[in-house]
Amino acid sequence: MRNLMALLYYLCALFGCSVGGTTIEHHNVIDGVDILDSRVRITERIARFDCKASRSGQCHYSLFRGDCPAPAAGAAPDPHCAQPTERFALAAGTTREIVGIAEGFKVCASDETAAMGADCKPRPN
Repeated sequence: MRNLMALLYYLCALFGCSVGGTTIEHHNVIDGVDILDSRVRITERIARFDCKASRSGQCHYSLFRGDCPAPAAGAAPDPHCAQPTERFALAAGTTREIVGIAEGFKVCASDETAAMGADCKPRPN
């Protein structure tokens, strides 16, 4: 089913149909050196992750549920919201598509392998 959906979206794009979407860019440069250059394009239920450059050679992604409210001051976050629903890494210069992804997810990207929290900051061990 995922492949059929991807084929339909591809055919729409081929014939100039736009299905809308969102683009999320992560671009960090320090002293003229690319630390992380990544783009995530989300259209309907397809997410395309494009790791353009990374200081470490890999872009590390963590996906979190998007329907989680921010915890109240001093309160612990909901355990279902604190853990990523998916984690993966892409080599610089490569892409990955995920078809059938849940809507409204949150993307954190880093050049480091450390696990990230829903705030996109490294989690303490």
